[in-house]
Amino acid sequence: MEPAEANAGIGGHATWTSTWSAYMLEYLASLVVNGTKTSSTFKMVHYNGCAKPLQEKFGIVRTGEQVKNHLKTWQKKFRKICDLRGLSAANWDEDTCTVTLDYEHYNNHIKDHKSDVDFLNKPIQHFEEMNTIFGSTMATSKFAKDSSAPLGTEDGGAEDCEAEETGKSDGDAIANEDNNGATSSASKTSKIGKTNNSKKSNKRSRPDVDPLVAAINRGSNKIAKAIKEVGKSDNDVPSDLFDNLMAFNGSFNETHLSFYYAHLVSQPHIARAFNSLPFDHKLNWVAKYIAENYSVQ
Repeated sequence: MEPAEANAGIGGHATWTSTWSAYMLEYLASLVVNGTKTSSTFKMVHYNGCAKPLQEKFGIVRTGEQVKNHLKTWQKKFRKICDLRGLSAANWDEDTCTVTLDYEHYNNHIKDHKSDVDFLNKPIQHFEEMNTIFGSTMATSKFAKDSSAPLGTEDGGAEDCEAEETGKSDGDAIANEDNNGATSSASKTSKIGKTNNSKKSNKRSRPDVDPLVAAINRGSNKIAKAIKEVGKSDNDVPSDLFDNLMAFNGSFNETHLSFYYAHLVSQPHIARAFNSLPFDHKLNWVAKYIAENYSVQ
């Protein structure tokens, strides 16, 4: 990598590829799961800790502040996903992490909210990492949207976009340990009061979910599903196997079809493979079996 490319992130504008974003989310989610992050927010030491392996692994230079600002972009995405999951007509596919809407509701919604097309009826990348990172803090985050706010609005969007592009942000004295800006005591008191009121209001509108518990639950669900699959009898044959086979009655002798059915039932793995074939291929399998085992009648 050329030095100019490696140092592209030192200036104000920081670009992120999907691979770099994925690594950042996995790294920060692991801090939550293993208990390294003990407070409700990440500290600058965590962001700096993420920036270091990004440089070592990908040869890119990112500051802790830029990691922090990029995480805000993903926090906005997660908030949007939570809002969409709350739509009365929406369903949630746990296996694929997909917010689903039927054809009519989808078209009506996209008409008014075109930007939501990236979050509906398609698997959401990195949802589990986002849920681990933001799941318990969205209710008290300064980015959390009031439940009465219109779905199409993006409060604080301009400020967040500016922070992503310039690497600078306002009101980050808690997370940025190097912030030496002076703040009057009256201003501090006002901010604290607003923050506390916001927290109380948002706590009522969204339940807190411990991210560690959420991560453990997801892992447990996956294990349970895997056990359920393993526990299934290997002798099961498709319930519509006989009907599918009898569709060839008229093309082949019914007795021969009955014998072939018995053959399939005795070998369930072949039966399942046969049943999943297109019609023409099923026809070939039946013809081959009858030709090899019986004289044509």
